[in-house]
Amino acid sequence: MNFSEELALNLKSDYPIIFISAFEEQSVIPEVRRACELADRECIVQRAPGELVDIPHQIQTLTTGKVLLLTEVSARLEEPDAIRLLSDLDLKSAGSVVVIVPWISIPAELERISAIMEYPLPTVEKLRAVLDDVCAQTAVLLMAEDTDAMIRVSQGLTEGEARRAFRKALLGWPEASVEARAAVEREKRKALLRSNVLEHVDVDAGLMDVGGMNMLKSWLKSRKSAFTEEARAFGLPVPRGLLLMGIQGCGKSLAAKAVAGFWELPLVRLDVSAIFGQRHPEESLRSALKIAEAMAPLILWIDEIEKGFDNEFKGTEARLLGGLITWLQEKKKEVFVVATANKVDALPPELPRKGRFDEIFFVDLPDAKERKDILALHMKKRGLNPEQYDLTSLLAKTEKFTGSELEQLVISAMYLAFERHETVTDADFRRALSQNVTLYETFEPQIKTMREWARKRARMASSDRSKVDYFDR
Repeated sequence: MNFSEELALNLKSDYPIIFISAFEEQSVIPEVRRACELADRECIVQRAPGELVDIPHQIQTLTTGKVLLLTEVSARLEEPDAIRLLSDLDLKSAGSVVVIVPWISIPAELERISAIMEYPLPTVEKLRAVLDDVCAQTAVLLMAEDTDAMIRVSQGLTEGEARRAFRKALLGWPEASVEARAAVEREKRKALLRSNVLEHVDVDAGLMDVGGMNMLKSWLKSRKSAFTEEARAFGLPVPRGLLLMGIQGCGKSLAAKAVAGFWELPLVRLDVSAIFGQRHPEESLRSALKIAEAMAPLILWIDEIEKGFDNEFKGTEARLLGGLITWLQEKKKEVFVVATANKVDALPPELPRKGRFDEIFFVDLPDAKERKDILALHMKKRGLNPEQYDLTSLLAKTEKFTGSELEQLVISAMYLAFERHETVTDADFRRALSQNVTLYETFEPQIKTMREWARKRARMASSDRSKVDYFDR
């Protein structure tokens, strides 16, 4: 059953009010008209473009069997008079219906008499039809592989956004398919800003950029083909995601980017803190998740998830957590969630339960081998040759360093050398070490608490546990 058929069924089912959630009203209006034809109802569009009308009067004079389509009236739904008029539709028993699109939140007084629908973002087939139409208008002939690529990068756009992005790309680069695809990708990044809580992240990292975490890397390698049709045919479910918990500065955020780079999937960041800053947080979360599903397959990165949900959640926070957990549990689209958390004891117990994520990994301080890899990685990135330095001495003095602290150690040593206008020496590293206070020394009790939590509830991202036993003695 498609959207217009489901809407027609609701029109025949005596719902006096039908709310339709949509990003773009102009795409919905033809579907409402089509549904009215299927339901044998007359459709009254509230206004023509550029025209203002008396909405309360239209509701009051709505007659039997008519369908009144109201657009952009979400703010009016907070007015007591509007709520009263809409509530009275149920008392008329005249078979008249008011369709409201789009809606942000539904007054409690109207929930019991309303049907709620979501107008989906365009499917691949719809986007293909839009692209074919734009190609005909611009007289551009695309190869099949270029058509597929353009459609793939446009997923997550509304029909109108996709049409404008295709047209701009083909008018600007009619013969250069790579540049045209890049133009559509740029337009999609701009469109993501409409949610205010989603951000497209450039991926410039792979597994080779992550020091240590061999167990996590092995897990990721074993599931690289999990999004293929071959995996579905074998009977494997769509992967849900990872929860990376552990000490701040040990590479959890970098690992999230590396997942996208290694699996060659786009990365979109969901800002949980920004959701609470929206006028209607629940609608913002729901819309963001709908966009993510339309863009699938992709990696959805939720950084520092504990900042949005803690053990004492209530009200809006509780409803948002419930909505997110339900989506994590029931989602069918190929959206792989990578959530990171620094304070494991702050998370509500419902979130890390099995079924929400495929696996929970704990990221601890790097061991000696990992510290050597991390130091060498950051030295090479900045033009230094690791073989020219006394890494053995550095490893012995950095037992309590996080990955980010090791990076800053290299940078600090380079600043000291730059100040003298000389090359970096071992003396610069020794001096940088003497000026450093580690996170472990500042938050030792909290880190030990996290490790104790991880022993019983998570897998270690790295296989070497010797440092845990050493520091816990």
